[in-house]
Amino acid sequence: MLAARYRGPNQIVPENVDIPAIGEGEALIRVEACGFCGSDISIVAGTHPRAKAPLTLGHEISGRIAQIGEGSHDLAVGDLVTMYPLISCGKCHACQNGHAHVCRELRLFGFDVDGGMAEYVKLPIDALIKLPATMSPQVGALIEPLAVAVHGVARADLTGVDVAVVLGAGPIGLLTALVAQSKGIPHVVVSDVVESRLSLARELGLDAEAAGSELHERVMQLTAGNGADLLFECAGHPTSAHEMTALVRSRGVIVNLSVFKKPALVDLQAINFKELELVGSRVYERQDFHEAIELAMTLPAAKIVSHEFSLNDVSAAFEQFHSSAACKVIINLSRDK
Repeated sequence: MLAARYRGPNQIVPENVDIPAIGEGEALIRVEACGFCGSDISIVAGTHPRAKAPLTLGHEISGRIAQIGEGSHDLAVGDLVTMYPLISCGKCHACQNGHAHVCRELRLFGFDVDGGMAEYVKLPIDALIKLPATMSPQVGALIEPLAVAVHGVARADLTGVDVAVVLGAGPIGLLTALVAQSKGIPHVVVSDVVESRLSLARELGLDAEAAGSELHERVMQLTAGNGADLLFECAGHPTSAHEMTALVRSRGVIVNLSVFKKPALVDLQAINFKELELVGSRVYERQDFHEAIELAMTLPAAKIVSHEFSLNDVSAAFEQFHSSAACKVIINLSRDK
């Protein structure tokens, strides 16, 4: 079978490998679509602390069950599924207290073991989540990043929130804005430095402003100079970390969804003087996937897919994803048939 293989720094190539054989409690999935994630950039660059070559990338997938082991489950051959990619230890404090998604030794498919950017992937049956039969494979591959957004929005109390800001109009930022809007927040303002992403945000029905002075002016206009009630940091850029405290009101809340690659400058005096809450949000829990599946049936999530490539063209796909012109890049396995 063909798989997208990380072979070393700045090397991602289509490569023929054996179709994996399943064992007890496992299933073989014929992958239909797989998305690139921002974390794949650090893997291919060779800077991810855990990912080691050779490795099959991919943790944002949809596909159909080709083979499935015996056992107690409600899945069958032919079912459309996605993957819950977290691998938790089950023993640490987080795992023992119902928060396995922040496991002390958290691992993921596509990072620590082979992922799903391939014609087939072998997975534990308990890592599979069934998708509606009518869902397109492309939307199915968006459930994982949509679950990130669902979890991030759930980290804040939305009671009384009138204005929310989302820093970053990449896939996670756009999905977070759509989820926040679906929860009834009257004003959701998205910002970015890339005009094409702001244009896409507007196509999605979002209020979009260029980062910096234009964003600050818009937020203050909406809030009589007080600042936003809530802010979601989805850019992961040092300027966003420094800017975010100035955009929220006293006793406002900041939720950090992005993964900063190194420590960033944050105005702790503003957090002190304004009594701000700074809340972390990491990946998702299983219930976030189920909510994401429901939301995906109504949100215009598919519009964030800017490019589709065949698995044979995975190197070109990654180059496109790495460019500022792309939003969500999907490997569509039907293009290889």
